Amino acid sequence: MIGLFREACTGMSARASGLTGHDVIPKYTYVHEAARSIGATGIDDRAKRDLASINEIAARLLPMLQAGDVLSTKEFRDAIWCLWEARTPLADQPAALKRIVDEVDRSDKRKLFRTLATVYLIQFRPGRPGLEAISSILQQGSVRWGEPFASYQKDYALYDPILGPKNIAALALRQAMSPSDAMRSLGFGALDAQSGFTEAITRNLLVQLSDGAEPDHMRRLEMVRSYALDSRNELVFKGLDLEIAEALIKPFLGKSPEKAIKDLFLNFIVSLFKDPRTYPGRWERFPQIKALIVSWLTEQSLRQFLDIVGLTVKDPNDAQMWRYRRAFWEAAHRKGIIRGAWVVFAEDGARLARSRFGKNVDFATFVSAGSKQIQRTHAVLLLEVGQGIVADWSHNGKVNIWSDASERGAPKLYQRSYSSDDVTISKDDTETSRYLVKTHSSPKTYSWQRVVAERIYRMTNTRLQPGDYK
Repeated sequence: MIGLFREACTGMSARASGLTGHDVIPKYTYVHEAARSIGATGIDDRAKRDLASINEIAARLLPMLQAGDVLSTKEFRDAIWCLWEARTPLADQPAALKRIVDEVDRSDKRKLFRTLATVYLIQFRPGRPGLEAISSILQQGSVRWGEPFASYQKDYALYDPILGPKNIAALALRQAMSPSDAMRSLGFGALDAQSGFTEAITRNLLVQLSDGAEPDHMRRLEMVRSYALDSRNELVFKGLDLEIAEALIKPFLGKSPEKAIKDLFLNFIVSLFKDPRTYPGRWERFPQIKALIVSWLTEQSLRQFLDIVGLTVKDPNDAQMWRYRRAFWEAAHRKGIIRGAWVVFAEDGARLARSRFGKNVDFATFVSAGSKQIQRTHAVLLLEVGQGIVADWSHNGKVNIWSDASERGAPKLYQRSYSSDDVTISKDDTETSRYLVKTHSSPKTYSWQRVVAERIYRMTNTRLQPGDYK
């Protein structure tokens, strides 16, 4: 245990240089490993493999601390490990906390101070009971016990719960390194990459990125990726959703990036939090960012349909027809008519969409049920327009419009699959107050465009002029 504490606290490990943040994530978190090492408490080795040993130690020591019983140095060190992580945290008990803090302050045992400094970093979390008192003892003791503690406090205010993480985050930004690499550069070679202090540094870094610390978008994306994900592409810290989302997207508020940059950021943020149109739960903490991402995804869904179907159109006449379709729906999007968009792909479109827009891109697929035979290249663009729904079929298919989305049979956006019947009103052209089915006839004379534009005007009170889509 003593060796483990020494490495965690002084950790002069030259081998740490050059590693990434992913290389230090162990099979068990560091506090688990520390629990194994507390030792000499009568608990067997199997019990030490998890926090059960810490819980038992805390239960045994708490009444002794409260009663004023004499404790050995080893028992005080064990008590320090139980300050915050035990089932009954000793820091929650004022009398126990005072006994521990007073003992560290008065003791001539350097290892007692070293243990407290180690636990402070590993179990750090702003606002924890007793954190201010422990921070104060560590700041005072850093002068008393000298190096390396004195330099940590003098150069980085390491034991200040606000300035410490902020200063190490600034170091990491200056040196272009991960939080765990920044700590290793100071000699904390054995500090867990998932420690509480590393999380606090990561939070500070993300906040600084959200405030514009890195103006290059691609560089910022890579920095967030290195801070947020481990070697398995899973989140290192589960409680930093807001900070991650803001670091990625806040610099774009009010100034939209080019489409290629937008697609890369969409692919990454959707891989973390899923598509907010189909999985809104995790997005509720950041509604402004959610609204922006939904608008980006709406525009991307429109591009999915237009770009991917465009790749599958081989006939020159169909290709010319597709140019008019693109012009019309892009004009509708520019005018703010499209409130939501969702694409249904058959096999070829689904494959091409993932290749072009990223593996995390979201869309629906066709199921075999339905009266219309689905070809591999077929796709349907579903749009929320006013209070209605548009289903525009690819290739030589028709545009179907339900003037009222609450109409029985009108498709709902953001489902995982649809049959051909789900997105079709009828096989024949139809025009009533409730429905419009229109063949894309005579695109050069803007015949179908005028009819669809008129229906959209009735649904939205926004008129698409011929000049908008010619």
